[in-house]
Amino acid sequence: SGDIDAYEHTFAKDKSSLAAKNPQLVAPDRLVFLDGVLQSTRLGNEPYHEALVHPAMFAHLGPKRVAIIGGGEGATLHEVLKHNTVDTVKMVEIDELMVMTSKEHLPDWNTCKDLLGSADWCGDDERADMIYGDAFAWFNDRFSAKMKKAEEEPFDVLIMDALDPEDDVPFAAMLY
Repeated sequence: SGDIDAYEHTFAKDKSSLAAKNPQLVAPDRLVFLDGVLQSTRLGNEPYHEALVHPAMFAHLGPKRVAIIGGGEGATLHEVLKHNTVDTVKMVEIDELMVMTSKEHLPDWNTCKDLLGSADWCGDDERADMIYGDAFAWFNDRFSAKMKKAEEEPFDVLIMDALDPEDDVPFAAMLY
């Protein structure tokens, strides 16, 4: 709280200062840790999520259906919703608390106020379908080779914003 108070005090004193005119340059950093592992930072948010999303989206001529595995901060969803060809985005995230905490404490990462016709929070965009559950099970239930007919239309683009392939967890090999 002390850092934020000092940050806000800077602007109250001198509205003509470089910091007052460019608050994003001096804003306190935000760090997101899950299970003691650094996941995201405010300063790395945009470069990471833009690089994660846009190459796949531009590689497809007109992606209409997109799935996101993970994406708890909401930043991946924000980047996907920038594409006006998108009709549906299903974000399958196991950790609803992470999504709600990010909505409250990291609004700059998951706001869609900058997107014409969208909602304030990207999860409320009419194209977004937020699913809280195990993504591996969700996809397996709908697209398993054992299924006679898939319960879901195929996706044009699938983006994995979950664990790194090097993470030492038993199911990483199944995902990658």
